[in-house]
Amino acid sequence: MAARLTGALGTEYNPHLIFVNAIYGYALLPLYHLFPKIGWYYIGEMFSVFLSFTVISYVLLQRCGERWGVILAALFTALFASDFYLVVQFTQCASILSAAGMLLFAYGVISEKKIMDCHAPDGVRNDVLKATPFALGVLLMLWGSVMRWQAFLMGMPFFCICLLFMFKQCWANKRKTIIGLVILFVSAFALHSIDQNIYKSPEYDSFNKFQGPRVSLADNKSYNQNAVYEDAEELGLSGNDYHMLSDWNFYDTEVFSVDSIKRYTDIITPYKDKIESWRIPRSLLNSLSNSLRSPMFWAWFTFCIIAYCTNRKKLFYLWCSFGAILSLMAYLMYIGRLVYRVESGFWLYAAVLAIPLIGQIKFILPSKIIYATLTIIALFNIYTYATTGEIVRNPSSGELKTLAIEDTTDYNKVFEYIDSQPDKMFLLSMNAFMRFSHHRNPPYLASPTASYRNTVSFGYWTPYLPEITEALKDYGITNPINDVVHDNVIVLNEPHLVDFLQRHYYDSVAIDSINAIGEMIFYKYRLVSPIQKQTTEAE
Repeated sequence: MAARLTGALGTEYNPHLIFVNAIYGYALLPLYHLFPKIGWYYIGEMFSVFLSFTVISYVLLQRCGERWGVILAALFTALFASDFYLVVQFTQCASILSAAGMLLFAYGVISEKKIMDCHAPDGVRNDVLKATPFALGVLLMLWGSVMRWQAFLMGMPFFCICLLFMFKQCWANKRKTIIGLVILFVSAFALHSIDQNIYKSPEYDSFNKFQGPRVSLADNKSYNQNAVYEDAEELGLSGNDYHMLSDWNFYDTEVFSVDSIKRYTDIITPYKDKIESWRIPRSLLNSLSNSLRSPMFWAWFTFCIIAYCTNRKKLFYLWCSFGAILSLMAYLMYIGRLVYRVESGFWLYAAVLAIPLIGQIKFILPSKIIYATLTIIALFNIYTYATTGEIVRNPSSGELKTLAIEDTTDYNKVFEYIDSQPDKMFLLSMNAFMRFSHHRNPPYLASPTASYRNTVSFGYWTPYLPEITEALKDYGITNPINDVVHDNVIVLNEPHLVDFLQRHYYDSVAIDSINAIGEMIFYKYRLVSPIQKQTTEAE
């Protein structure tokens, strides 16, 4: 999405970010025009995480006092830093922004009396102070909704639970609470509606139609693939074509048109993995056992216990928030869409929104214990990042993985080879295309305009984007897979198209390896004339 924003896929800046609201893209455009070499999309994500941690730490200090607050803030940041700073991702940014906004809004409700007691010289200052947490909370939540609409919505159950537990305070400050919530929801839905209307224009028609089949075939593989293959063969469809589709090789506008792919997606429906109701409790227990190894769970549990110890009436929040988490997880399990970045978001919302319910901590910690605890947290983090700093959690599965992909390829030579042939279109396997995104530019630098224009993936979510279609057209390509035999087309890391081409388009196709740089292999597909074919067979 950052590459699309900078115009790397096309010829000019494009703020329409597909999965992130276009408002965010438009907000960053002035910065790109002023400082075009800086990767403001990435900077914006990192700043949003930093700001959210700062807000959460501030409220912890206000609610728990300086002594307990500084320890809990340091511990919270230490537990979550790896997931949010080392593997920054727009869904997680949306979750922590929304959670911080909800926390600040709730803090505004419970801190009203404290603000009213301050000795302000006039009423205007008092009104500003009282409205500030509400206003900033709404702004953070709107920012979260812009980063990922669904991530913002999934925090709403926990926000409602938190406000219900503060019903008396909400009622006492009903004017600001109601006005704040009305502004929030009206603005959020207005921004979302504006963004959705952008993609209703005719230029996105092909792109929109293709997203449903793409998700069914490649993005969500929770179905019996062997059964789908067998049924496809029995119905006269090609099992080999099905394998190409499921391997993210689907950028063929004729054989793999939307109507054609629908014949395969119709087969998938009966074979989707379905969790029967009696199996959901067991699946939830398995998922909870994995959560026990996640810092998110222990942050939630710690804050809930502190809330209980300081205000015994709030124990029920632990069970309500736990029930909300289980309900949402069960639903996502049923539809086959439960991933780590979403599940961790549930625990994050539940943990952060327990903070307003924490009462006064009467036990005063000695200064030596505070300094010793902070030192231990700091040293433990330094040791952890020094020894296992490249080990992070996969945002989808939650499994530990190395931050860097093991790859001996010299990508500078790969890009030099591609850039030296601006008259050629390079069509890539999805894996190669994703590796390019990791190595073309560091995230804090912007990808230059048109730098990806002659490198197009056979899969991923980018096929049929207007700028991709326009770039292909400029190179004389109307059907990417069919046109790999063109003289100006080179294929990267996809040597398995010969069978497909000969079954659907040509009598005889040959493939030559023309260059190899590490794990990146460049291929040239060409047509074989009958005479050349006979000569080859004779040899």
